[in-house]
Amino acid sequence: MLDEAPSFASVADKIGNRGLEKALRQLASEVGKEIRSAKSTPLRAQVRNDMKRLKAETKRFETALNCIPLMELPMSDIDCLPQARQTIHNIIELCDTTLSMHSAKGGVRKKPGRVTCAMIVIEAWACVRGDLPGGNNKDVQEICDDYWRACGCGTIGQGDPSNWRRTVIEALSKQSQMRRYIRHVMSRNSVLYRIDCKIS
Repeated sequence: MLDEAPSFASVADKIGNRGLEKALRQLASEVGKEIRSAKSTPLRAQVRNDMKRLKAETKRFETALNCIPLMELPMSDIDCLPQARQTIHNIIELCDTTLSMHSAKGGVRKKPGRVTCAMIVIEAWACVRGDLPGGNNKDVQEICDDYWRACGCGTIGQGDPSNWRRTVIEALSKQSQMRRYIRHVMSRNSVLYRIDCKIS
């Protein structure tokens, strides 16, 4: 059984500079947002099923529309039929495009927040130590688990820090808007708290 969650101050100390505490606390909200957002994001299989159902219903509507004799319609409303057929065509095309973008593999939902957590730790590490850590760095893996718990999340697996190895490697490979934001927060805090941030 693990002890109570580490504090942001203790995580900052492990990274190498207590002055990072405020940045770590501020960036923890990004981990929380990602976790909350994932709860409302549908799985690929659900998106595919919804698109297949929409496509089938659109084709059913098209069949019903084609069964209506033109003589039975008021002359003033016949002009809407070409628009309806174009809309049907557009919806079927939208469904096909969406289906092609979402793999048929069900897949396992990625663990939300973990890569962001690891990015925050590796950027803080680089800020203090002047270089990004390697993915196999046991200290960084342990700090990731501590920071994850400081953010209010449960420990990963049985608390073995090596559970973070793949996540750290993935985080090191990501060059995203989130990573730029993390660097911005780190560099801003390095000025405010006189941290000698070695990565610009």
